[in-house]
Amino acid sequence: MKQKDKIKRLEKEVIDLKLKQHTKSYIHISWKVIGRLFAFLGCLGLAIFNFFIILSNWTVLQLGSLNESDIKGFYQLGIIPMFLVEYLLIGLVFICLISLIKGGFNKIKSYNEKGLINGLIVGLIVGLILGLIIGLLSGLLGGLIYGLIVGLIYGLLGWLIYGLIHGLLGEFE
Repeated sequence: MKQKDKIKRLEKEVIDLKLKQHTKSYIHISWKVIGRLFAFLGCLGLAIFNFFIILSNWTVLQLGSLNESDIKGFYQLGIIPMFLVEYLLIGLVFICLISLIKGGFNKIKSYNEKGLINGLIVGLIVGLILGLIIGLLSGLLGGLIYGLIVGLIYGLLGWLIYGLIHGLLGEFE
């Protein structure tokens, strides 16, 4: 009996040593990491796909270089929601990238801490206010419709992207 127990113990030690040797020589990736990687790649693919849709709609709507003479009707403003969706997709790409780096979505700071959500909210508010101010000022100089559209688009997107970057930098602290 003692010999059988000793043989079983030695066999178990051999198996444990083989397992340790195997884990040292091979890289093991968990399914959670693969899921986060596919989430990142999926969001990135959707963002790129949406960008090409925006480019094709830009030509279909005949926006050109977005001068006053290019704006023929309110139907051309239909491209604005596409920009907002593109912004959200870019935000999702960055969130998935941060979850890959940090090791999970649950390790990203919540909205109670100074992190991504606060950065996005500040970026949205500052972008809207500055976008309206810049849009109105340039609207008085270069035409009301042109100034409002360009000012809101550049102000909103620029400051939202700034808020996203600022929020993500807050995630690494």
